[in-house]
Amino acid sequence: MEIEEWEQRYSEAFSNISGLLGNIKGVFVAYNSNVDAIKHIKEHEIKRLIQLLGCENVQQRILDYPREIEDPVDFMARLIIAMRDGKAAEVPTYTTDLHDWLMDNLVFDKARMGGQAGIIANLLATLGVNNVISYVPWLSREQAEYYVDMPNLNCPVVEDGKLFLKHPKDAYDPEQKPKINWIIEFSKGTKVNCSGEVFSVPRDNRLIISSRPKWIRIDMDRQLYDHLPEISESIDGAILAGYQMIKEEYDDGSDCHDYVEKAVNVIERLKEHNPDLRLHVEFTSIQNKAIRKAVLTRIVKKHVTSLGLDTVEVANALNVLGYEELAYSVINKGENSIVSLYEGAVKLLHELDLQRVHIHSLGFYICVVSKDYPLDEKSHREALLFASTLAATQATLGSIGGMNDADVGLDVPVYSQGYDGLRQLEKYLVRRGICSVQDFEDGCISTASHNLIIVPSKVVKDPVATVGIGDTISAGAFIAILAKLKENKIKKA
Repeated sequence: MEIEEWEQRYSEAFSNISGLLGNIKGVFVAYNSNVDAIKHIKEHEIKRLIQLLGCENVQQRILDYPREIEDPVDFMARLIIAMRDGKAAEVPTYTTDLHDWLMDNLVFDKARMGGQAGIIANLLATLGVNNVISYVPWLSREQAEYYVDMPNLNCPVVEDGKLFLKHPKDAYDPEQKPKINWIIEFSKGTKVNCSGEVFSVPRDNRLIISSRPKWIRIDMDRQLYDHLPEISESIDGAILAGYQMIKEEYDDGSDCHDYVEKAVNVIERLKEHNPDLRLHVEFTSIQNKAIRKAVLTRIVKKHVTSLGLDTVEVANALNVLGYEELAYSVINKGENSIVSLYEGAVKLLHELDLQRVHIHSLGFYICVVSKDYPLDEKSHREALLFASTLAATQATLGSIGGMNDADVGLDVPVYSQGYDGLRQLEKYLVRRGICSVQDFEDGCISTASHNLIIVPSKVVKDPVATVGIGDTISAGAFIAILAKLKENKIKKA
């Protein structure tokens, strides 16, 4: 299929899905939101910070590859690694000292809603989903200000034993301190020189310094937990994120296993009165391998229906599940990396007993779906095209103010390099008799063990911002799936 034909399918898919979103009863979104302090870093600022911290100190710390940020040298080392590789990264810090140092030496350009659940809740409300219920255990007054002021967005609150849904600005804890993350964005072509290592940044991307204060808990108030059946009856799906906040040990003697178990209990409680509930987990970087494995094997496996990841996150997931060689092949940028990405998606689908795995990569999306999923491949393709349009809109404008903004995204061309890059996967699948050339060009492939949907995506050449685009892609595709499922249910009624 030529790129022009894909453009036509984009328009048709977006129009179709847009008209169905009103059928969705509601979506529950948890757990993480924060205030993002955003800084687009320039060459002269990088040079100044390296000089301030000492080039040799930074270079040594690069070799050490810090897994968390304890001081400014750790920060600079991880920033240079992210810039050198051109890959997004998220690294935790458990001290507020770094925030103070960044305010003294860098200063952010702007602040906005951050955290996967916060970004997704705002997006769904803006798109007009009827009932968006956002739950954040640490909702502060400052945080509440960054939620969109719309009547379809609310937080669950228990008062006098009864459940109420209130807008975040009426539901925050006045004693709660804010959680502030730093987002350091960098541009393709930026030159970096540190201790003889000289390179140009290969791709626009960002480093996220994730604040993890001691009081952060992926948990739920017991009163609210008891009222979860009321919530589950008023929604069609749930998007869960923020499990990267789970720590190995806590000051009170509890550990990661306690909080993993609590997370599973919430999922089971949600499904207790709504067994058809669709649950999506948005994965992200988890530095601790034991926690990463626990999230995948104890929270995701058998408990949720859908998983969203980017390329690096696929490799990280495969690595802890015992597929180290395949994980390496996914990220080594060789000609077979896209084939390994597809094979990795299939491994995750079956290893974790999922119904759907959605991978967003630069230039294309890959989605593998179980054979018993109650939607055909074309419906999944429409969902991916809808999501790509939203992502292009956000990258162009910086945020989505409403469904009408999507005209901007539709005008963004399909990324020709992503389109061409899919050819390597096409050769692999056709050579092995998995599909025909026509099947591949159509983007819908049926195999004996799963269905495969592949689409070339729209990519903005000079994005206004990159933060939250992955969340927009995954959430956009997921609500499109919910809308198509509801359409089928209405037709059968």
